[in-house]
Amino acid sequence: MSKIEEKKYKFDEKIVVLRNGHIDDAEELLEVIKKLDYETPFLLREPGELTLTIEQEKMFLQSKLESEVNLFILAEVDGKIIGTCAVNGNARRRLRHSANLGIAILKDYCGKGIGRRFMETSIKWAKENGISRITLQVDANNFRAINLYLKLGFEIEGTLKKDKLLSDGTFIDSYTMALLL
Repeated sequence: MSKIEEKKYKFDEKIVVLRNGHIDDAEELLEVIKKLDYETPFLLREPGELTLTIEQEKMFLQSKLESEVNLFILAEVDGKIIGTCAVNGNARRRLRHSANLGIAILKDYCGKGIGRRFMETSIKWAKENGISRITLQVDANNFRAINLYLKLGFEIEGTLKKDKLLSDGTFIDSYTMALLL
């Protein structure tokens, strides 16, 4: 099963807990994801597009816990979910060495080292599970995230021109980045 040991660390006199997502998190997690959709333009959804039910979210979380190739972890502060990190692998033999990573953190907690902790935990998990390539996509204007990924050894492999069409009619380019382990 794709799990990590719970980890704790401090920032600003607060304790951050990184742990596996569980089915009991479904309702709170949906609320956090909806809030994230309104807080950041860097996700794949427009605000209001999320239509998952609590039952569907429970099934998603259970599938991640049972998966041999996927990891889904949460960050909590004061017992409240403040971010998510997913590593999505592949069971196909030709792609088993590769996984895609995505992170989302509530605005009030950005810049506190949580993204770095998510990344370091995910990279360690990937190494322990035979993954030798982690990929991600990032908006070309998400400078804070790009800087973090570069510091951790990711390289830009390409640019996806006009990758996202925003609700205001403007386009955003994205970078495809990878880390070879």
